[in-house]
Amino acid sequence: MRRLILALLFLGYAAVFVRLPSVGRAAAPFDPLDRRGREVERAIEERRFAEALPIALDLRHAHDADPVIAHWLAEIYRGLGRSADESQSWERVLALTRLADAACPDLPESYARAGDRVRALDAYERCAAAAPDDPERWFDLGVAYTSESRPLDAANAYAKSRALDPSNPRLPAGTSAWSDGAGEATR
Repeated sequence: MRRLILALLFLGYAAVFVRLPSVGRAAAPFDPLDRRGREVERAIEERRFAEALPIALDLRHAHDADPVIAHWLAEIYRGLGRSADESQSWERVLALTRLADAACPDLPESYARAGDRVRALDAYERCAAAAPDDPERWFDLGVAYTSESRPLDAANAYAKSRALDPSNPRLPAGTSAWSDGAGEATR
């Protein structure tokens, strides 16, 4: 989580100092050291989500293309138990950063909390596709397939996770039997 926040702050700093082109409407770049931004961060840390929301919404209105603000909103909506709004914010983070680490696994988990299993599974698949070298994304996808009673797909996802991280103790027993990744058992 700390690495993600640092990456998002770096993107914010880059937008301020390098003047990266913004997505959407033209607006002044967001200064991550802005007083209101620090208020939002402090409120999130102290779990005062209701107080953080209007400030973050105001910042988003002024700086719609900033991934840090989208991330804050996702955290706030999660804290408020507003899973559908949280999902939309994680989608925004992913769209703005194109970095799977910035929104995964939070995005599919928010859809799952909202009760939208179809979108949750789709998001797990997108997360794995966006980060094909990340064993955690494949593991998460395997868990999602397992919960959807798709054992062959789950075994394939677990096999990809095991190939990338053979020492992962969380992988289910027997996943090493799916060595070719094509869904055919070797035993």
